[in-house]
Amino acid sequence: MAVQLRHTAGALDIAGPRGVGALDITHAADIGHDKRLLPVADELAPLLTQPGLVPGTVLAARGPGALTLATAFAAEVSRSGGWVTAVGLGRMGVSAVAERGAALDRWVFVDEPGNAAAEVLNALIGNVDVILLAGGVLLAAAHSRRLRTRLRERGTVVIEVGALGTAGARGAGAFSPDVTMTVERAAWTGLGHGHGRLRERRAEVVAAGRGAASLPRRAVLWLPDANGHITAVRGAIDTVSWPAQVVSAQDGISIAGASGSDDDAVVPLQRRAG
Repeated sequence: MAVQLRHTAGALDIAGPRGVGALDITHAADIGHDKRLLPVADELAPLLTQPGLVPGTVLAARGPGALTLATAFAAEVSRSGGWVTAVGLGRMGVSAVAERGAALDRWVFVDEPGNAAAEVLNALIGNVDVILLAGGVLLAAAHSRRLRTRLRERGTVVIEVGALGTAGARGAGAFSPDVTMTVERAAWTGLGHGHGRLRERRAEVVAAGRGAASLPRRAVLWLPDANGHITAVRGAIDTVSWPAQVVSAQDGISIAGASGSDDDAVVPLQRRAG
């Protein structure tokens, strides 16, 4: 089995299910998940019950903007010296990751794990800090249970990324998430009737899950803002006024409510001057 990787330094091969040693990430085996949380940006912290990502847990990001949201979580980890691997997210571009402020030299992309998904995940768990996993990557029940146990033991965090409805229910996707973050509604600003530019996307995100996370937590974010950053919408409350205009799906752009698919890979950010 050989899995092709994308890395900012060039393409690398992992030969065999435990071949991640070909990458200089063996330090991550000492993540020490009983000692520390993985850092998150201040804007995203309100969605969590802890002031960081709890090692060994599984999160899910759903709805329009899910990929942007998940990338923002992982970007903060890479900026702090951690390693991130994106699995099954071939649509994820390096420029989009860089725009989130990630340390690109600590990102690796496994675009198409195919039938080797279980082996790839087994090799990565304990050797990287965060795995961004496409919601369409499925595992046999026995593999899912075994890998979930390994996650808890080794401290790697998984963030599953997928449109609402494709992997939101228990039993769908690779793992049953501890916390699901759903973009319930989102709209781009800056567009008129046949003119204008996409400037920023205002999104309402709700996080809910098990245990302490059973009480839903809500945040209204620019996902992203006009400068390509993830920021809080200042003064926003649950009954915020939303932009009236929403672009229809055309030219590869899909912008809709929470029932729509994620659009991050195909929408270029048009920035305001100044």
